[in-house]
Amino acid sequence: MMMNDFGVPANEHEMSMMKPHEKVMAESGVENGILGTIISVGAGLIGANKSAKAAKKNAQKQNEATERQFEYDTKAYNMKIDQLKAEHAFRVKETATKRANDENAAAYQDAINASNYAHQLMIRQREQDSLDAQYEKSNKLYAFKTGYNEQVAAKAEQDEWRKLDEINTEAAFDAQEQRLKHLQEEGEIRALGQAGRSAGKRHQSAAANFGFTVAAINEGLASAGRAAQSALQDIKSDKFSADLAAWAEKMADPGELPMPIQPIQSPRTIYEDPAPLMDFHFGPPPVKGAMMSASAASSAAWGSAIPSIVSGGMKAYDMFDKN
Repeated sequence: MMMNDFGVPANEHEMSMMKPHEKVMAESGVENGILGTIISVGAGLIGANKSAKAAKKNAQKQNEATERQFEYDTKAYNMKIDQLKAEHAFRVKETATKRANDENAAAYQDAINASNYAHQLMIRQREQDSLDAQYEKSNKLYAFKTGYNEQVAAKAEQDEWRKLDEINTEAAFDAQEQRLKHLQEEGEIRALGQAGRSAGKRHQSAAANFGFTVAAINEGLASAGRAAQSALQDIKSDKFSADLAAWAEKMADPGELPMPIQPIQSPRTIYEDPAPLMDFHFGPPPVKGAMMSASAASSAAWGSAIPSIVSGGMKAYDMFDKN
């Protein structure tokens, strides 16, 4: 009777599903346990072969992945280096541009300051020239006024002295006339031949009249002299007042106007260039991962499967030898 794998008599359906060599073995009286063991050993060999191939393929794929990863890491590392170099070059160029822009701005400001300074110098010079011209004109006017005052005062003094001279001359003529008149009267009295008290009185009267007239003339001369002195003093006072007024109108010396403040040079910003790239900026280069040996992986798969296969074979042998 044919038995299935579970030690139970096989039915017609199980008989129809058996392969020819299984039927032969069943019909020849080989126990199902021996057949199962043989099949298990064969399956182990097939599985071990597949595992070895899979392990080898897996190792190859892993090595390929390691190569791809190393290639990717190398490209990324090189691109990172290129990126750092490009960024460094950009920073260097950017710093140079900032330095040039700052220099242009400072130079432009210096040019504006120099232009403003030159304009202020021109304005200051014109103001200085104008003040100097006004001062020179004021000095000339002062000289003209004081000169005119001197001339007016001198003419006034001359007029006063001339008046006084005329008065003195006129007084001298009057005194001479009175003297002649007195002498004439004295001659007339003598011509009359009178003597005695009557003649003496007439002489006294004539002499008194002559003395009174001369005294009046002298008093007039003294009064004229005092009036002339007073007029001369007034002329000096008027001249002093006129000179003082001219001095008050005279412009003070403007001196030298202060110079404009000379512009200082605009400050320049100091820019530090980026530090040159060193090896430590790039970091360590990529390292390839450990590679697996495909034959070693296959051998390892066979090595793990062979003990179970040998054990199954020995078991089948023992079972066959007993039967």
